Amino acid sequence: MKSLNYLVVALLLLFTSCNDMLELNPNDSISEDLAIQNEDDIKKAILSCYDALQLDNYYGRGLLIFNEIGTDNAYNGGTIIDFGQINNNNVLADNIFLDGIWSAPYISINRCNTVIYHLNRLSEIPLERKENYLAEVLFIRALNYYNLTRLFKDIPLKLTPTLNTENLNVPLSSQATIYAQIQADLALANNRIINTNPFYATNLAVKMLLAKVNLELGYYENAVSYADTIIWGNRQLLDNYSSLYTTEGNSESIFELQYTIISTDKNRLAEYCYPTNLNGRYEIAPTAELLNSFETGDKRRNLFLGNTPYCNKYESIGGGDDNVIIFRLAETYLLRAEARALANGDVQLICNDINTIRNRAGVDSVFTNSYPQLLSIIEAERRHEFAFEGHRWFDLVRTARAAELLGISEDKYYFPIPLTEVNANDSIN
Repeated sequence: MKSLNYLVVALLLLFTSCNDMLELNPNDSISEDLAIQNEDDIKKAILSCYDALQLDNYYGRGLLIFNEIGTDNAYNGGTIIDFGQINNNNVLADNIFLDGIWSAPYISINRCNTVIYHLNRLSEIPLERKENYLAEVLFIRALNYYNLTRLFKDIPLKLTPTLNTENLNVPLSSQATIYAQIQADLALANNRIINTNPFYATNLAVKMLLAKVNLELGYYENAVSYADTIIWGNRQLLDNYSSLYTTEGNSESIFELQYTIISTDKNRLAEYCYPTNLNGRYEIAPTAELLNSFETGDKRRNLFLGNTPYCNKYESIGGGDDNVIIFRLAETYLLRAEARALANGDVQLICNDINTIRNRAGVDSVFTNSYPQLLSIIEAERRHEFAFEGHRWFDLVRTARAAELLGISEDKYYFPIPLTEVNANDSIN
């Protein structure tokens, strides 16, 4: 049975304390009289940081759809014009979904900054617990900035909460500066989180994000080292690939977001994936090229169903309570293989990692001594393993393959800053 949604938990706590933290609204400001007063308030505030990740324009729909229909994996099967811009790789600054996918991470960031601000002033919390809380929100903040800089490149770097109107306008920071801050946050968070439940931040989740960042930045030995630690940890691959999406919090999950049928932030992925004859909107549909790219017997193809093909990784149209997996162990194997291949590492070890994933999917092992061929195989495995999970766009930009495969120029690798932000923020005009 599902446990309660993050925000629902926060609201239940809200009604049981006389020093309750009111709902934070990062689009405006947080007045001084709403300051967090004690450790219970800190816990509620941390729950609100997770809740922001669930927003409709973030992991609840927008982020995953952006990262699929802009690629060769999917197209917009519906009639929403703004999705068509993404599908055609011609996203305009006034795109309504672009605006949402920009603001949602900053909502979460502001809530994280608020927790950090008050943690620094609450001396009564024991140091070990304070470090745990700080590590948790630093991980969430780092994840938000990681997503933002991969989407928009140079972005405002906000490290203090919006307590008044004084820090609303923040200039752009370079992508290098953003990555440096991400690394600094994760370095402070590493090995300081007590929780081991994948529904919340864990030390393995921190290491997973460190591995991804190091791969992105070209620090391949570091990426392999973090991946090793995760693979040697307490997670293990499921035997049945399809069970990933029906067994929540399973042994392969490293970090996933919980949604419940009573959630105020409904997961709309099934609604947008399912065809109209199954009461869906069919706004995101698999391309024939994706479906035809699976090898015979590949079990991952079985998650795409019907004469009007649709993705069945998300099933709850009415309830919107499918969990969303952000990190899972299969990615760690393919990440380690990619890092080793880029570093001209041991080809047998690279093939072992690739074949671990291929064999679970029901396809035969492969072997080659060619690093370009290995990278091509890894690209295909990532495509098939994580189809409709929001990886494809980021993968093609990271490997600089988007221009070739999608027929776009490199100036389309990043989205424009939304017009609403440009108009509102005098520091980036």
